[in-house]
Amino acid sequence: MRLFRPLLICSIIISCCSWLSAADTADVNLLSMGDWGSGTADQRAVANALAKYASANKQPFDGMLLVGDNFYMKLPKGIDDPAWQSVFEQMYDPSRLNFPFFAALGNHDYQDGKDAIELAYAKAHPESRWKLPARWYRIDVPQEKPLVTVLMLDSDKDPLGKARWEEQKKWMETELAKPRGTWTLCCAHHPLFSNGGHGDNGLLQQEWGPLLVKYNVDFYVCGHDHDLQHLQIPNWFTSFVLVGGGGADVHLMRHDDRGPLSRLTHGFGHFDFTPQSVTVKFITEDGNILHEFKRDKSGKVQVIINGGDDKAAPNPLAALEGFGGYTPPATQPSK
Repeated sequence: MRLFRPLLICSIIISCCSWLSAADTADVNLLSMGDWGSGTADQRAVANALAKYASANKQPFDGMLLVGDNFYMKLPKGIDDPAWQSVFEQMYDPSRLNFPFFAALGNHDYQDGKDAIELAYAKAHPESRWKLPARWYRIDVPQEKPLVTVLMLDSDKDPLGKARWEEQKKWMETELAKPRGTWTLCCAHHPLFSNGGHGDNGLLQQEWGPLLVKYNVDFYVCGHDHDLQHLQIPNWFTSFVLVGGGGADVHLMRHDDRGPLSRLTHGFGHFDFTPQSVTVKFITEDGNILHEFKRDKSGKVQVIINGGDDKAAPNPLAALEGFGGYTPPATQPSK
């Protein structure tokens, strides 16, 4: 029973969520952002851009995918800490951003016991837009005949420990093997591939890569590096979207030889799903569209607006690419 507890908790919460049950249009629109909870002027600039962008969008949004590092500061008063209001509830205008914010945990969320506090806040405040029913969970949008299936995952292997890490991995494969929406996203804090300061993560390539390949996962969405990236890696069906520009200080890039997008800037992502294709936009903190691409179900990607690459700063670690990455087969099985 322990294996299915996160999904059960998620199902109970989502079944009570009026936002998702009201999703009755052909499109599904999701925003995405990571590395945001800094309480800085940069976070506020991104929050303001989000509110303006959501107000101007013709279609309503079905949710925000938060890919970790939700609070950089301590929360000494737990679920009653003032930071919940200043850094989340009031930071993101509730009148214009009135949809659920589905959170994943990042490495900074495991500092000072914040992981337990973030889980407890979601349980104590079901009325809040903050949604974190478990350390990993599934979202289907809409619930009936979903167009999009999202697995929110915890990529923090060391804090999780071996037993919970293996439990999550089994759950991940179980959920991917079930009937899913037309489109599948896996979201977590750490990247498999990144041009940014942290570089590639060979562990996740080895542990999760085979599952992304086996089940033809369309998108892997993450943060950890504080920048915006769209990477199409040879022989990988999955598009890798990094949206770590939510408000923390930006990091230096290691290199810029992969793309089509690798930019040192704050901002967020927007996924517009239809049954035929997905349009992904990267929006900067000044509200401009930096990069836009369209992907169809075959995996074909068309870049519509090319945001280009930042020139990488000299970095002696640039040659270090993870630690033994996973190379998928050149062709992949059909879903």
